[in-house]
Amino acid sequence: MRKKVISLLLIGCMVLSLSACGRPGDTNDTVNSEDSSSGNAANGDSDKEDITIAVASRYGADVPDEEYYRQKVQEFNDMDNGIKVVMDNIPTESDYLDKLRTSFANGDTPNVFVEYGGSRVLDYVESDALVNMQLYYRSDPEWYSNFYESMFGDLQYEEYEGIWGVPFKSYTVSLYYNKDIFEEQGLTVPESWEELLTVCQKLKDAGIKPFQVGEKDVWRLGHLHNNVVIKSLGTEAVAKLADRSLAYDSPEMIKTYQLISDLVDKGYLGDDILNTDYNTEKSAYAAGDCAMRWDGSWYVSEIYGTDIYDKTGAAPFPYIDEKYKDQAQGGASDMWFISKLNKSDAEIEASVEFVKYITSQEYTAENNEVASVIYPIKFTPTDATPQNPLLDDIKGFVEGYTAMGTDIQNSDPQSFMLDTVRNALQGLAMGNTPEQCGKEIVDRIAEGSE
Repeated sequence: MRKKVISLLLIGCMVLSLSACGRPGDTNDTVNSEDSSSGNAANGDSDKEDITIAVASRYGADVPDEEYYRQKVQEFNDMDNGIKVVMDNIPTESDYLDKLRTSFANGDTPNVFVEYGGSRVLDYVESDALVNMQLYYRSDPEWYSNFYESMFGDLQYEEYEGIWGVPFKSYTVSLYYNKDIFEEQGLTVPESWEELLTVCQKLKDAGIKPFQVGEKDVWRLGHLHNNVVIKSLGTEAVAKLADRSLAYDSPEMIKTYQLISDLVDKGYLGDDILNTDYNTEKSAYAAGDCAMRWDGSWYVSEIYGTDIYDKTGAAPFPYIDEKYKDQAQGGASDMWFISKLNKSDAEIEASVEFVKYITSQEYTAENNEVASVIYPIKFTPTDATPQNPLLDDIKGFVEGYTAMGTDIQNSDPQSFMLDTVRNALQGLAMGNTPEQCGKEIVDRIAEGSE
């Protein structure tokens, strides 16, 4: 089966937000909520009684918009609408995805769960395990019109008519830098890759780590590679990789691995990166132990109101080929999916009601008060929305992007490719050559095609 490669976004207006390929948190958190109570902001009164639905996500209590989500679930359970939501929140990505995959293999899935769309959920679509949301969008066009049209790309497939999920978050990846360190060292924010390398060497010569990468969470080099590909080969390379007209072991792709390998070899990415996790990476930056980091726009909400927020500047990820300067990683990220595997009609209807509640304009506007980010849902900010100049800067340069793409492997027809590529990239930090990295990927593609 071939997924329709439509995850590249032409930007006509601001529609981007938090990502979720990475999520902070280091403990699993299962929350059994109290019995629910009355009405729904999206649907009004409900005649459902005593329906329990399990909702799985990676949302911890240490990120503002995720803490807000957990609070709103509790409020939903207090509405006396006959629906009880039992949350299963597992912040660590690998643990979350392993549990989700096991639940599908066992036929005991959560009613509602977060995933990232594209080929990652294609197997579930092919297995007829997901609810096609298109019928619900058609029956409630007002709800459907709340979303930016460009947010549905990774929820549609050529072979399967419909829209298979609901957008919840979106994002862009930027370069963040410590303004105090840059000023003290007389550095200019890099726009190109060559300028980035110059800055890295000057920082290293001054005894300052350019980056401290938490590659124990394998998506960190994954995101770096997404940007290296987009900034050197353009978003069109995503489609070419997906249809195999551009091979993962081609000279063009070997060069992208080489760029990352060079950063590792020169020590620009920090110390012991394989044993450093994402949270430790963020702590190192906040403590001034490194000068830069790349991350999604969700990072702004995490540091808002802290000392490091005032010291942080943001810039587009440096370009490698200037003609791709205005392209970047970003787009729709977290999406809600509803399972119909061994689920009753009543459970499915209750699940839809819950998803409508947390993707309403009201929910989003209130969320914006506590975590001003960039959303896939249209809404009017309230008077309580705080000033956020760092996010405004990000919005400013994103408005100038001509094209964006999410994780490259989201558009791949083989659903194992995201893990395959990330694991191969991690090998670069273990001493593997760029050629070995490319071979590992194409060998796995061959195995999966047999």
